[in-house]
Amino acid sequence: MILLVNDDGIDAPGLRALYHALRATTGLPVLAVAPTQERSGQSHAITIDRALHTAVRHEPGFFGFSLDGTPADCTKMALDRLCATPPALVVSGINRGPNVGRSLFYSGTVAAAMEAAVLGHRALAVSRQLGHADDEDGARLAAGVAHRMLSREDLRGVVVNLNVPSSPAAAWQPLVTAPHGLAGFQESYRPVHEGGRPAWRLEGRWQALHEHGTDATFLTQGHPVLTLLRPDLNGDQRLLQDLVP
Repeated sequence: MILLVNDDGIDAPGLRALYHALRATTGLPVLAVAPTQERSGQSHAITIDRALHTAVRHEPGFFGFSLDGTPADCTKMALDRLCATPPALVVSGINRGPNVGRSLFYSGTVAAAMEAAVLGHRALAVSRQLGHADDEDGARLAAGVAHRMLSREDLRGVVVNLNVPSSPAAAWQPLVTAPHGLAGFQESYRPVHEGGRPAWRLEGRWQALHEHGTDATFLTQGHPVLTLLRPDLNGDQRLLQDLVP
């Protein structure tokens, strides 16, 4: 069985496309567990101040649960309560918009996959640049990657992060691997009036930073790109030596 989660919500077209592609390519049943509504930008947040509610979503050719929580909540709840058996793979996506560079730190899509990796599962996160209405070609690519991951025991505890160009598959460059960089959105808060009160709304403009050989660079050049991510925040402990009296 494959567990499918996302951050764009239970009704997201990318979730449906990936659900059907995973079933067709791997031959395994798929269980979808997704937020009741879009929860993008939630990173690895979890809900601890209230109880969570689930609802069954059963449609022709689709079965899953909606959860009124975050993307990471969906993974945690599914692995603890909703999966009848441990999944062979956890897949998150397809996200509407890329998750490369600095976006990894805010992405609910990546965090939902990372939660699975923290718990020792194989995990795949899938995102696509904005601009292409049909997710079926991206879903087929992701399902092929997922199928190859099923035999890889050495991928337990890590996240394979796949980003797909916005163009149709016929225009893609070859699939490549690359580390993630620090390209991202140059962000600022714009003053607005909402509800009769002054407020601030976060807005961003993409800043490529002219990196060489990173996920954002290859994606901009039209390549689908794979990046390997580990749930390890450790830095070089030698940098702390002068801080100890």
